[in-house]
Amino acid sequence: MKGIILIFSFLIFTVSCASIDTSRIAPGYIQAFKAMKNVIVGYEDKLITKGLVKNIPYASSSMKIGRGPAGLIILESINSDQFTWVSADGVFLVTRNGRIIKTAGLNNNLTEFNSPFRKTSFLNQADETSYSYYFSYDVPYLTNLEVKAKINKKGEVKVQLLGGERLLTLIEEEISNDFIGWSAVNKFWLDEEGFVWKSEQHISPKVPKIVLEVTKKPS
Repeated sequence: MKGIILIFSFLIFTVSCASIDTSRIAPGYIQAFKAMKNVIVGYEDKLITKGLVKNIPYASSSMKIGRGPAGLIILESINSDQFTWVSADGVFLVTRNGRIIKTAGLNNNLTEFNSPFRKTSFLNQADETSYSYYFSYDVPYLTNLEVKAKINKKGEVKVQLLGGERLLTLIEEEISNDFIGWSAVNKFWLDEEGFVWKSEQHISPKVPKIVLEVTKKPS
């Protein structure tokens, strides 16, 4: 299979960019990405290979939403501690320390995330730490939904990633909001430096679980 082959067949919607300033993206970058989009071909998860990732000249991650197939997203920019990832179909994610803090292009976008641990790795937090953070959304419009959370450190586990097997620390985060009856468990797999290689995240009751795996680490 020749050339760069990407898939973004997950939950494509009309992009709402109220929370992400996509006008900042350089025109040359957009044109390059459109060129890659011209060779999009659907494929199963197992066809995301090391060779495919190696041929893409950007840091990349795989993303899977709910039961849909996995697809590749690439790193568009780094602004301080925020990483902006983009798909060929205009789905945007902004992450901080591996956590999704903003989205655009989904049916219920996360427009703001406020946390007491803005610059702190999970590894620096005590086991069973309890706290609250706040989600804001675009459609339907909702601001500062309080989510209660508790961290549980599960210790080191072997995780099979695209780049090979790694020994990573698993952090589980129990989240809930009693008012709307929402509860879920987020999972983050981190290395000894606190870098999140894989995660399972719930950002909204209206969006299925998002699974991210870093396939080419940002330099």
